Parts: sequence; C-alpha cells; structure tokens
Amino acid sequence: MLRHLSVKNYALIDSAEISFLPGLTAITGETGSGKSILLGAFALLLGERSDHRSIRDPRQKCIAEAQFEIREDEFGEFFKQHDLDFETLTTIRREIGAGGKNRAFVNDTPVSLTSLKALGEQLVDVHSQHENSILGERNFQFSIIDAFGETASIRKEYAVHFTRYRVVLTELSQARDEEFRAKQNLDFIVFQLNELTHAGLDEINQLQLEQELETLTHSGTIRAELWAAAGILDSEPQGTLTTLNSARQHIQKIAAFHPALTDFADRLESVLIECRELKNEMNDFAENTESDEERIAHIQHILNEVYRLQQKHRLNTVEELRSLRDQLGRKAQEYVGLDHLIKSLEKEVEILRDQLRTLADALHKKRIKGAQKAENLIQKFLNELQLEHAVLHWELTEAADFMAHGCSEIRLLFRANRGGLMQPIRNVASGGEISRVMLALKAAIAHYRRLPVLILDEIDQGVSGEVALRIGSILREMSKDIQLITITHLPQIAGKADHHFKVFKTDDSEHTQTRVIPLNGEQRVEELAEMLGGKKRSQTSVEHARELLIRS
Repeated sequence: MLRHLSVKNYALIDSAEISFLPGLTAITGETGSGKSILLGAFALLLGERSDHRSIRDPRQKCIAEAQFEIREDEFGEFFKQHDLDFETLTTIRREIGAGGKNRAFVNDTPVSLTSLKALGEQLVDVHSQHENSILGERNFQFSIIDAFGETASIRKEYAVHFTRYRVVLTELSQARDEEFRAKQNLDFIVFQLNELTHAGLDEINQLQLEQELETLTHSGTIRAELWAAAGILDSEPQGTLTTLNSARQHIQKIAAFHPALTDFADRLESVLIECRELKNEMNDFAENTESDEERIAHIQHILNEVYRLQQKHRLNTVEELRSLRDQLGRKAQEYVGLDHLIKSLEKEVEILRDQLRTLADALHKKRIKGAQKAENLIQKFLNELQLEHAVLHWELTEAADFMAHGCSEIRLLFRANRGGLMQPIRNVASGGEISRVMLALKAAIAHYRRLPVLILDEIDQGVSGEVALRIGSILREMSKDIQLITITHLPQIAGKADHHFKVFKTDDSEHTQTRVIPLNGEQRVEELAEMLGGKKRSQTSVEHARELLIRS
C-alpha cells in the first residue's frame, strides 16, 4: 500500500507532500491544473525515462519519493535477489540533476533503473489515458490472458529455448553460406593441394640439390683440375711437398741456435702436414666424383617441378611452398569440419523444435483456459457497466512457426449489441465502450492478481450519468481488495471515494505552481458541486453533490 508521496522541484510543483490511506482515493481538478504531473512523478519512481527539462529550478535537484507498506512474504524474495534490505515501510526515491544525472534508491541503497522498474511493476499498476489505445495491441492482449492462465514459468522456459533456437538457426545459416562458398573453391583447393603434396616438399632441400646438380654436371672438369692440383703438390723433383720438406730440414739444422728458428721449423712442419692432407683429400674427392646421368636427370626433374610451383604461386623458397600446402590443407579440412558442424546444428535445431513445440502447445492450452477465465470475469463487470449485451472474446489460433511469444495468434473480438458481428475491438468499439472495457479488464486483473496499488487516469473517459455511477461503484468495490487511486473528472466517481484530493494552480507575480490538498466535509461538497455546475455553484448542484456523497 502507498503511504506517502513527496515531490520536489518537478514541473509546476515546488514541493508537494501527500499521505494516502487504504481504499479508494479520488484526485480531481480542472483540465490543465497539473493532475498529469502527479502521474509523471509516479513514472519517475517506477523507473521511466526522465527529462531534465521537467526540473522546475535547474539549480536544484528534482526528487520524487514514495513510501510503501509491503509484506515480506510477497516481496522478500525480490529484495533478496537484488541484495536489498527488506523493510515493511519501504522507501523508493529518484533524484534527477539539471545535467540529466539520475540516481535511484530503495531504502537508501543505490539501485539501477532496471531494478527500480522491476520493483515498481510489482508495487503499482498505472493506467494512463493513452493506455486505452493499446487495447487492440497483441502484446497487451497476451498479457491479460497470460495473467489469468498463469503462464509465467512456461513462458520463461519457452523464451530460453526460443533464444537458443534463434541463435542456432543463425549459426546454421552462416555455416551453410560458408559451405556454399567453400564448395565453389574446393575443387581448385584440392587440385592445388594434391599438386603440392605429390611434389614431396618435406624431403626436398633445394639448395643442397642445386649444389649436387652443379657438381655432377661438371664432374669431369672437377676431377681433372683436382688431380692437376694434387700433382703440383707432390711432383718430382720440385713439387711443393719436396720443397717444403727441404726448407724444413735446413731450418732444423740451426734451430738450436735461437728459439725463433725452432718456431720456423715447427710451422714448416705444420704446413707440410696440411699440404699432405689436402693432397689426399683432393685425390679422394676426385676419385669419388663421377658423372651420373641418371642422378642428374632425377635431380633436374625434382628442381624443375619446384621451379614450376614457385613460379606458379609466385613464391621463392620450398619453405614457402610447404606453408602454402599446409594452408590449403587447413582450408580443405575446414570444409570437412563445416559438414560436421552443419549436421550437428541441424540435429540441435530438430531437438529445439521438438522442445519448443511441446512448450508452445502447453502454453497455448494454458492461454485458452486463461482466456476463458478472463472472459467470464470480465463479462460480470461489463454487465455492471451497462454493457449487458456486449461480448468480449479472445480468438486464439496456433501458428505454423515459432515466435517470441509462442505459437499462438491472437485477436480480441468485441460486439456491443446482441446479434452484432464479433470484430476486432479497435475497429468497432466507441470511446465510451473502450473505457468501460478497459475498466472491466483492470477490475478483473485487480481481482485476480491483487496488486498493492492501482492508479487509474481518467478511465471514465467518454461516459457519464448512470454509467459513471456504476463505474464509481465498481471502483469502490475494487478498492476493498487493493488500494485504488483514480484521477477523474466525473463527480459521480469522486463522490464514491473514501478520500479526496484536489489539484489546482496558484499564481503570484513570478511563478505558477501546482498544489495538492486533501478535501473533507464541506470542501468535498463544494468540489463536487463545482464539478457538476461550474464555478458558479447553484443550490441544485450543491444538493446534488450532497446526494452523491450520501449515496456513496
């Protein structure tokens, strides 16, 4: 239950404090007096978007604050889930700075606007004047029968599966597109891959083969020149070895006379040994270098293939060809992986379809039952609102495909008179009929859900006379179960209220302000008389006003 509302520095309100009590509260005032400003303040408290231009004095913060008396068995779980301290008298507050900075609090604990909105939806149901227009909207129609059908848990489960279903369908579509593109290139990729694979690139050392080919091609020249060089080293009588040996012998004869001479002798000995080894190695190399036409042809075949592939792919080394081969191999494998992925996704889609079908069928059945409950209860209220021959009916059919809200297609059909055709309500209902239908809906939902607070903004639009009295009686009856606040321009409804507030403007030399005051006793009589007959109240209007209060 709403206990207190405080609004500061908002639109035309400098400061307003309103205390509320259980039952039916009426708020009245002339058009333009600022009744909608109170709804705007409530909207802030319920997490709606703010507009810094609505701040009265930009030098100060705009603050809207409300106190609700709530029960832990109904709200304790919410406070636990959002890590908030539960208090029986809970305060919610919204602050808006001139720069548009927003802050929200629940029992002085900062919360996000999302959390504030989630709490507000459980505390207050606000019906504004424009909401009559949503009577023909599908989402609103579903919300009514879902409330009566108690579909919350199954809708939540369906939503989880539907979200995954949409994700998997997107992934499957992308995989198939990729597969299509891969198929177009696959033959060429496989051809190139086979060509590079058959080239045996892992066993090829291009530099080594090129060197071996150079040696084999010039083997005759190499052998001739090596033998000639070896002969020079070891020819008689003046070969290099003979000359070095003679020089070493001469130095050895005088080596004892100076240490440097011994060093000369040792160094000549080293050169002599190196020359002998060099001669032997050149002879061995010459002996082992033979022309091998078969080997030459084999190496040339390998290198020609390497050169061809390098030229074809515009690469310079065998290592780059290996890298290209591996890259093409991965692409080919990706195609195989895509095939496996597509089959896996197709299987998951099939499983999700079965799960969604089961959930959607169960949801549809619950909605049919919910619609029947809603129709029966709403019909009772329509009868009380002098729409005895009116019929409201939800037409539910099953769609072939899955949608975010299930597989149900919905139409809210209406007829005002006996024997008339059932047609979509937005096409056939008058303004007054829509107001009464909406009130019947709100009454039915309030009876079923028992929200703590229901606020109605001119739900009596388009009606008058005896119908207005009936509406007042229904509102009074509704207020026995919930706290009900109605903004009304009809004295018949205001007269049924347990509590009455008047909204009006005051002007001084500098400012216009909206004020809210409680009315009691004669003040209520005067306000009702003014609503009946205008500013110049007649004795008849005053007596009529007293009669309305007595009849309430």
